Amino acid sequence: MKKLLILAAGVLFLMQSCEEVGPQIDFGPGVAQGEDTTYSADIEEPQSKKVLAEEFTGVSCPPCPNGHTQMRNIKKTIDGNMIIVAYHILNYPQAYPVEKDGSLLSKYDFRTEDATDVVNNLFGGIKNMPVAIFDRTPVNGNLQLDLTQWSNPPKQRAALGTPVNVHLTSTYNADTKKATATVKIAYTDTVNVPQTINLMVIEDSIIDAQKVGLQIEKEYVHEHVLRDVVTPIAGAQIPAKVNPKEAGKVYERRFTFDVSDKWHVEHCHVVAFVADDAGSDKSVVQAAEAKLDGE
Repeated sequence: MKKLLILAAGVLFLMQSCEEVGPQIDFGPGVAQGEDTTYSADIEEPQSKKVLAEEFTGVSCPPCPNGHTQMRNIKKTIDGNMIIVAYHILNYPQAYPVEKDGSLLSKYDFRTEDATDVVNNLFGGIKNMPVAIFDRTPVNGNLQLDLTQWSNPPKQRAALGTPVNVHLTSTYNADTKKATATVKIAYTDTVNVPQTINLMVIEDSIIDAQKVGLQIEKEYVHEHVLRDVVTPIAGAQIPAKVNPKEAGKVYERRFTFDVSDKWHVEHCHVVAFVADDAGSDKSVVQAAEAKLDGE
């Protein structure tokens, strides 16, 4: 009888446990492995809205440094509540490494397949540089905005509330050259549409050549350079087991991925964001940023 009581108590404990641990998730060849968990917890206070600014730029783009300056200024005006990702794409002349009189001046090539896939597969290509997209939300029907249109949309987006808090932590193992990022999504209000979770790696403080107007600056400081999209380009679906997505529901996913020898880990950050996935509505509802090495 005593053994039966112990067994029954154990079963009852498991049934009442708030946490559900899922199996390892395989996103496909070349994409990070992940483990996920969903549970209920106390409702958190809503975070300030963080705006995701996706900037399409290039080292051979003379007006692009004006865009970098404007992004910094906008971020200051909204109290730092903006996360910037700079895309350098293939097959676009203004993104080619800097040359002068037949000599290559660039030490690095910032262009990536991932950045190119994002612009082509999600945004239908670009017509000019610099352009930017804020929270993947159209303004007057236009998703891609010219430099003169950048000021107001991020301010308007930052003023909105968000039904989702995003917490992001990361660690790096120098021996294995692997990083692990944990994204915790805590709902503070009800969400009734499908959503995706997205994870990227960016790098700051890269010194290299840049065309600036009619000049070439050989020691320009490049920031927010996309290095890798860890999830699928369109994001990883937040699974149905999280439903109903209501205040107090929490979803965590852990990603482990390779870190390239070409990256300067001490200058790298991971960026995570949650986006709606309701037909044409891909709006980013919240974003977070953290040091890749957790320092």
